[in-house]
Amino acid sequence: MPRPSSVQTSTSDVYPDTVTHQRETSLTLPQMRTSEEINKQIRESLRLPAKPEAQPTVPIEGHVCEFPLWAFSKRRSTLTHLRINYEDGTYFQLEALRGMPSVLSPGYLDTLWYYGQKDLFSQKCVEMSAYRLLSYLHQGPVHGEQYRGFVRDMKRHFALQIETDRFIDPVTHGRTHTAYFRVLDGMELARNGKGESRFYFNDIFLRSLRSGYLRQLDLDFCLFLDRKVEPLARFLYAHVAKRLGEKSVYVRSVDGFLSDIGMEYLAQFPVKRRTERLKRVVFPALDLITGQACSRYDLDDRGNIFFYSLEPRF
Repeated sequence: MPRPSSVQTSTSDVYPDTVTHQRETSLTLPQMRTSEEINKQIRESLRLPAKPEAQPTVPIEGHVCEFPLWAFSKRRSTLTHLRINYEDGTYFQLEALRGMPSVLSPGYLDTLWYYGQKDLFSQKCVEMSAYRLLSYLHQGPVHGEQYRGFVRDMKRHFALQIETDRFIDPVTHGRTHTAYFRVLDGMELARNGKGESRFYFNDIFLRSLRSGYLRQLDLDFCLFLDRKVEPLARFLYAHVAKRLGEKSVYVRSVDGFLSDIGMEYLAQFPVKRRTERLKRVVFPALDLITGQACSRYDLDDRGNIFFYSLEPRF
């Protein structure tokens, strides 16, 4: 599968080094124009469409694709606790008793979902040998180290404990309950890696997974990212697609976006270090999903990030 085209973004205006202070003006002095007004006038003179108003949005309905369920780097695989607080008062909390599943783990889940999606719409169990799963994912012979890594990560997925009040309850049709669940309810791993193993997904997790997630995502593209070992891009693909939904543009503050994807710690970095990390880690991942989850993304000088839909919305 060809690599999605990159979008070159400029971060020079995201975190300005100086702040323009307002000052009082009298009737005899000309009124100072803001940079926003100047930029607006320039866009009008060039006959460019006006930029959307930056009014950061908060999603209405929670979904498992919003939540980071694996590590984005080897260092973060030692994480055992993660909590995300949203502006609307809801939250997501993850307890990873064995540590976070590794950067290879999204490929294991995607392979089970890709080849078992027909079964998952009628039942909660997928049967597949570990060696067949690994051969699908790595597209080659299976080595003992790959098998041991697979068993370790599936144990970590099984140990994850998730708590959130973001889901819309199917009975009350409101946020009236707090859900406590896992990714997997159980596993039966064959002693021989070539034997059929059974993976039982949790009912609450599966209910969210079935609500459009499996049908809307291009699982071939997911596996493409998995094989390139791009765990952050793989997560952002589903996350941005879900947040954008049917909107023509999805707007979020950069700090809010970092919090949403479990990288709130970047917001605590000094400006120079944060900008460097965004340019080295986050923006390349967004470039990979441009053309798949969104048509493009932009940043403004007020610290907001804009995601634009793949097709025009009228």
